[in-house]
Amino acid sequence: MAVVVAIGAVLRMYVATLGHNFDLDSYNIVADIVGRGENVYSSTWRYNYGPVWLHVVFGLKALGTVISSEPKEALGYLLSVLLTVTDIAIFFVLWKKAGKLAACLFFLNPISIIISGYHRQFDNIALLLGLAAVSVIGDRTDGRPNLRTFAGLAILGVSLMTKHILFAFPVWLAVKQKTWLRRVIFLAIPTLIFLLAFVPYWEYGQTGIIDNVFRYRSHQLEILFRLSVPEMLRPFIDPRVYWLALLALFGLVFRARDVLSSLMLYTCILVAASPSTANQYLPIVVPFIAINMNLFYALYTVAGAWFLVGTVLGVSELRDALPLDGNSWLTIAIALLSLGFAWQMLGRPTLAMLRRMRTRDARDTIALAPPDHPSPISDVAGVFPDGHTAEVDAGNLIGGLDALAPVAPTGRDDQP
Repeated sequence: MAVVVAIGAVLRMYVATLGHNFDLDSYNIVADIVGRGENVYSSTWRYNYGPVWLHVVFGLKALGTVISSEPKEALGYLLSVLLTVTDIAIFFVLWKKAGKLAACLFFLNPISIIISGYHRQFDNIALLLGLAAVSVIGDRTDGRPNLRTFAGLAILGVSLMTKHILFAFPVWLAVKQKTWLRRVIFLAIPTLIFLLAFVPYWEYGQTGIIDNVFRYRSHQLEILFRLSVPEMLRPFIDPRVYWLALLALFGLVFRARDVLSSLMLYTCILVAASPSTANQYLPIVVPFIAINMNLFYALYTVAGAWFLVGTVLGVSELRDALPLDGNSWLTIAIALLSLGFAWQMLGRPTLAMLRRMRTRDARDTIALAPPDHPSPISDVAGVFPDGHTAEVDAGNLIGGLDALAPVAPTGRDDQP
């Protein structure tokens, strides 16, 4: 464990030395606005989230002025440290809940390393708060809500206040509940906490809040929409409605899954179906694919890492080897993520069923064979030495989040 954490942390801090992008410049602007006592939402269009992050960058820049003569550069390093610590916390959650392999695959994933260390986007903080929320809430779906329920929903609200990538997750939680009272509470509490966070800034910043937070649009690539919707139907379907419909649909489909598995599945649907796609969206789904690794998810990691190293970090050897533009790389990555999800949900269970049928047929043949007839068991013994299918074994490989296994009943900032 210590070796993995050390390697991952060192790699994140190494890429932090390679420079910065548009977002770090925006953070410095925001920190200076807060330092002057002004309303961020009325003073700049370069801030697109709830108010938590503006206080974080202000505090870190204030610390940077104390420890360095170059507070702008110090802010970059301090942010990389904060995001690395956040990734370490997610690593430990996965280590406990999903197994050692999943934790290591997450923490050493080059996508997470580059975004946390170089790009310095903070979706991982919102995700960590989401993980904390579902751990507190638990899987109870009936009875009167207790203190743990309210505490978990409050933490989820803070996650939304930080960065609202889990904006639809309260709906996923609400549809699991057995009573209307619980459904209303699960929907209302995190949503109200998020909305009320803007009240102190509303009088002078309402235009900025509406335009730069709620109406903000990122790079509208509409990748899954274009891959899955026939061209003749596209003029009649809004890509954002399509995205929200998929989030709602899969929330219903996975309503029987435990809350931790549901959160991981939510991140996959969020990223794959989003009409907007940008660099920082890629790591949101990394914990999910680390738990459910298959060939397509591995290729997603390769494509995302190749793009980030070659295009974002500017390593010319990789960039020139496959001279694709950023949109093409993002399209390839989202296509692979979608294929991985389809294989996880449909392909692997189907293959497992066929293998079970083959095993059953072989055993029936053995039972009917005369005593002196050669046994065909050797045809399957090598593949199924313990009588189980390979898919069931693979589904249990990481030891946790069993419901996620496919055979069981889980720059300016951009928002998806």
